[in-house]
Amino acid sequence: MRIAMVHSGFAVRGGAERYVRDLSRALADRGHEVRVYSRTPDAEHPEDRPVGERVSARLARLAPRLAKLCTHLGDLVDPTGLGPDDLRDFDPDVVHLHNWQGLGVRPVARLSRRWPTCHSVHDHAVRDPNNALGNLGRSTALDALLRLRSRWVLRQFRRCTLLFPSERTRLRVLAGAVGAGPATRLLPLAVPLPPGPRDWPPGDRGVFLYLGALDRHKGVDLLLDAWAEAADAVGGTLLVGGDGPLRAEVERAAERSRSVRYLGYLDAEGKRAAFLRAGWLVFPSQCAETFGLVCAEALTAARPILASDMARPPMAEDASVLVFRTRDELAQLLRRAARTPDDEYAAMSASAAADGARLDWDRHVDAVVETYRTVGARAGAGPRPEVTRR
Repeated sequence: MRIAMVHSGFAVRGGAERYVRDLSRALADRGHEVRVYSRTPDAEHPEDRPVGERVSARLARLAPRLAKLCTHLGDLVDPTGLGPDDLRDFDPDVVHLHNWQGLGVRPVARLSRRWPTCHSVHDHAVRDPNNALGNLGRSTALDALLRLRSRWVLRQFRRCTLLFPSERTRLRVLAGAVGAGPATRLLPLAVPLPPGPRDWPPGDRGVFLYLGALDRHKGVDLLLDAWAEAADAVGGTLLVGGDGPLRAEVERAAERSRSVRYLGYLDAEGKRAAFLRAGWLVFPSQCAETFGLVCAEALTAARPILASDMARPPMAEDASVLVFRTRDELAQLLRRAARTPDDEYAAMSASAAADGARLDWDRHVDAVVETYRTVGARAGAGPRPEVTRR
């Protein structure tokens, strides 16, 4: 099978970007031919096919003060940058889209008219142009405008099959566009297990690990503030892995306190080493996360999670997660977690391991390949059949 993996870019290597690489590698290992098309180049993967620059991007350079407006309008109305000509020589059996923003909805709609297309929904950009539902609730007029935008975007995706990692995400996205009715499929994510033994030793309850983009919407600043308040009582260590705009702030925190260790951006081996040291994953995201791939990694390592209420990982049972809402609650939770009794921590670790065992990577790749076949058969069968809609 020829598979075109289309992603807006790899300027930030977060969960969605790692997933694209892991999935592409797994599909190639199974004998499929995979090409990655990207708007921003990745020096580590020169074989990626480039996507042309949009007119709206050129306008943004000419008028920097209007860059954000150009970006959002470009996503909605700019038909340039990516088109069937880019994929024509490959002529894929299926197009797998990731993160349409930055590419534009109209170019994606054109691709879906030419080839069977599915779209993994990694964020809430259909509902909110800032991805985190942060604009909803500000005013009745703005909410109505966002609903109108959502409905229009989803109508452009009417030839695509949207792949949702959780029912929670599917309901959130479709609630803002009642009547748009795209074809959908629930396809929970997974992560490949890192090399090494499958049985993880008990974690150190005094060591907490953050992995991910170092940005405010991920709650990194909130975590650093809560740790500064709780560190003396915890008497442990905060490990921080990743990169992003707040890297300098994390490095300063590590310089000020020996209880904070900055690990840099971690590969698979580095993440395994970090999970071996830690007893907990801290997931303080201030976004309405769709899934949280780093949480899946923690569960496969039998590590329970401290998560913000709005980003609670949907694949984790209640016994695997401690939830907080505010900075003060996080500080209290850090202190409580470090003092968790042996039997209680053992029970949480066992629950996390059971959750992780259900996130089998090979079964996930099997489900993706079956989805490709289903989408391809549907597209080649003439008029589109009725599908389940939520």
